[in-house]
Amino acid sequence: MKKIKKYIYLLFVLLVAALNFNLILKPLKLVVGGTQGVAVILNHLFKLSPSFIILIINVLMLIISFLTLKKETTFGTIEATFMYPILVKLTSFIPNIKVSNEWVIILVILAGIVCGVTGGLVYKLGFSNGGISVIPLLIEKYFSIHVYFSTFVINGIIVLFGIIYFGIIKGIYSIIIILLQSYLIKKVLGFKRN
Repeated sequence: MKKIKKYIYLLFVLLVAALNFNLILKPLKLVVGGTQGVAVILNHLFKLSPSFIILIINVLMLIISFLTLKKETTFGTIEATFMYPILVKLTSFIPNIKVSNEWVIILVILAGIVCGVTGGLVYKLGFSNGGISVIPLLIEKYFSIHVYFSTFVINGIIVLFGIIYFGIIKGIYSIIIILLQSYLIKKVLGFKRN
């Protein structure tokens, strides 16, 4: 029963993350790194469905993880690998809210809070977001470069592409979200696990 509650909780957390993606990140074209950032860019360039992009990247990274990393690492990503893109697809039909420019910074802060809290809760529940976050684990395994550094570099490159396609202001907003997210993930993980 405890395991079922954990999966229901994960499902709720992923639902909130999917709503954040479809209501704030995608419509405002905020590239916050990772699979979500790649999905925003590829959706803009090629009009591909973000949920499809997320699913393809997640499945590809899941296979790579299974072949190269510890099995526990891979199994911890399976649920989010499939459920998150499904929830992104299911929530993509919610109409976008039109906001004036003075409300954008509020949405940026809200998006950062949601990214941080949901990301932290996924890890706290013992799962992983999978996707592009597998690459830093591979880099650490084969090149002994710390996960935090390679994650920073990879997300920095993705955000840089976001700046190229959407402009410096969107890039600054994205950096604010990433900073809030990093801070809040640490705060959420700082609490004792049950």
